[in-house]
Amino acid sequence: MKSLPDNPAEEENPVALLEKLSVVKSRYKTLCMQLEKVSAEQRESMKGIRAALENTMKMVQALQQHTDLERFPLSEEEQAAAQQLTCRTAKEMESPADEAFCSGSTIPGSSEESQFKPLTEEILLTVPRSVRSTVKLADLNNFYRELFNHFVVNKNRAALSISQMNKMNMKATDSRIQILKELAIVELDKQGNVKLIV
Repeated sequence: MKSLPDNPAEEENPVALLEKLSVVKSRYKTLCMQLEKVSAEQRESMKGIRAALENTMKMVQALQQHTDLERFPLSEEEQAAAQQLTCRTAKEMESPADEAFCSGSTIPGSSEESQFKPLTEEILLTVPRSVRSTVKLADLNNFYRELFNHFVVNKNRAALSISQMNKMNMKATDSRIQILKELAIVELDKQGNVKLIV
């Protein structure tokens, strides 16, 4: 204080700065405590949301098993909402394995999902060139995964038409269906509707 000039500016006065620093530390500590409370409440909320979502999924599956609900697929908006909610919940759980499956309309972490085995280049080459010429392996596997999720994971039994599949955003094409038929993965009924061979 002796080395300072008379009436120094506040930013040059170390005593004033120390007093301000003390106030800032106190505010910071208060904010940290508030943040901890908010984080705890957020974790509790997400836990409740996950439990509610899990129960809802179980109820829907139970209804599908005991009624003819699977004959009436979800609308495009309903599917998008369900998929978005499922993916958000999976991200909140911070499980990389779950997040990897958010691209499809699945229930994260379900045991059926883990049984899906994508097709390899070698398997695709066993299909005649005239059938597979325009199809990319990645696109084919995405379509196959969507069918697997619909019939195996979601336990639907009714065959699907191309228009139904496209309404469900499966991006079905005749060539992709023909390849899966050649590989004995799907079967077609008399109307040309597709069903996964399980």
